[in-house]
Amino acid sequence: MSSPSTVYLITGSNRGIGLGLVGYIAASRPNAFVYAGVRDPTKAVALEALSNVYPGRIAIVKCVSADAEGNALLAKKIQKRHGRVDTVIANAAVARVETTVLETPAKELEDHFTVNVLGTVVLFQALHSLLKASPAPRFIPVSTAAAPLAGPMTALPVRVAAYGASKAALNFITRKIHFEKEWLVAFPLAPGAVDTDAGWVIAQAAMANDTIGAFGAVLENFTVQTPDEAAKALVDLIDAATRKKEGGEFVDVDGSRIPW
Repeated sequence: MSSPSTVYLITGSNRGIGLGLVGYIAASRPNAFVYAGVRDPTKAVALEALSNVYPGRIAIVKCVSADAEGNALLAKKIQKRHGRVDTVIANAAVARVETTVLETPAKELEDHFTVNVLGTVVLFQALHSLLKASPAPRFIPVSTAAAPLAGPMTALPVRVAAYGASKAALNFITRKIHFEKEWLVAFPLAPGAVDTDAGWVIAQAAMANDTIGAFGAVLENFTVQTPDEAAKALVDLIDAATRKKEGGEFVDVDGSRIPW
């Protein structure tokens, strides 16, 4: 394919939502090309199977969060092959510990910020010129409903100190990008509750420790999606998004706005 309709880059694509995003784009957008970013391409067995189903339309590439040199090399590879990237979905993230602020080791907080915040900044910096070369550029970091300062995750006894704080910072970075780059569609997008998402695993643990039932009551309002269901909703929303409508907003998977 010499000139795909849309060139996507999906990070964290070896499993869960990321894998679902690659699969849905390949299946539903026959003229699209997908760069599937993973930490170690040699271990991306599921992606390799997908690339065999859609030959010539998926490139499995190394993309390590916050690795400035590696991200720059990836940008050069995309530049040489396509000369642009139209849609970047920054999905790579960690949600490794279930702790309060008091209990969170400094190293864990640092690691969450390195991957979830710095990783997205480095990716944006590396791909900036490729996005600008697109006629319809989109840069969409995947956030979480655990991030809003006004949301229930802050007030309730939910042990997401490192994850929630890093995603709140990610939201600020994304909104700042929106105001700095008037030619770009950029907004943080919350995927909702997905049954393999790391944040959802933490939420389930929080519910198990919820002695007063307050958090359980909040979760009753969430519909748990499969990765494939989430991927379809996210891609369809992203592809239809505009700067005027979604740009700089905190958007939920159902299209509604989430308070900051």
